[in-house]
Amino acid sequence: MGYCIEVKDFTKKYGKFSAVKDISFNVNKGEIVGFVGKNGAGKSTTIRCMSNMLFPTEGSIRILGMDSIKDAKAIKSEISYMPSETELYERVTSKELFKLAISFNNSNMKEAEELAKYFELDINKRVSELSVGNRKKVSIVLMFLNKGKVLILDEPTAGLDPLMQNNFFNKVKEEAEKGVTVFLSSHNLNEIEKYCTRALIIKDGIIVDDLNMEEIEVAKVQTVSYKTADGKAESYEYEGNVNELVEKLSALDLKFLEIRAKSVEEEFIRYYKGGEVHE
Repeated sequence: MGYCIEVKDFTKKYGKFSAVKDISFNVNKGEIVGFVGKNGAGKSTTIRCMSNMLFPTEGSIRILGMDSIKDAKAIKSEISYMPSETELYERVTSKELFKLAISFNNSNMKEAEELAKYFELDINKRVSELSVGNRKKVSIVLMFLNKGKVLILDEPTAGLDPLMQNNFFNKVKEEAEKGVTVFLSSHNLNEIEKYCTRALIIKDGIIVDDLNMEEIEVAKVQTVSYKTADGKAESYEYEGNVNELVEKLSALDLKFLEIRAKSVEEEFIRYYKGGEVHE
């Protein structure tokens, strides 16, 4: 069986400007893949082309073996897409929106009510009465009710509090365990590190790294910060023997000391700051 998502030599141009430049990557069934990059790096453009909101200028995108241009209608029936900002009917309740959604898919109102309870959403309030976070919950419930084999999500947890972010990803993990494929963009680097199996890094419209989260060994790198009694402060990364490090530090008259493992999130940050690019 082929890949669930296949992006090959994909370019998207707006006039003479190339928002995405000749990128290629594949995603296996059941993977949770994070898409990471600065604003304007090309994340939303790529996601919109994957979900048939836009079409590639060059190259191809295949979802579940189907071409994103030739099979656009068929793809839409197999995916669940959630944009970063969703426009909803203001004068109706969430319950009425869910009833409308159910009329187009194989879900039912019991499922909608269970999801709403899980995300602590009052389905009897009109959309116009909901906060930004609760509107996001409406979008999330609608997305799960659609029962897509592929979830394509643009900043899905923006506006949610930490508890709801955890609830969301617990639900995403449940879907992935059933074989659902998840592709999501996020600026929350901690959630990419914690929940994704892979992370694609995009910079200036180009994929600069494809990281397998289980294989990253940043834990071997220690971040050392200290301040001595005479006011000298220093911070650096250390990859050697920890016992030797402690022995060296013990010779100093320390006022403050912190030694901690470098996080994957810190590894991501270097791409935002213009760090090394891997070809």
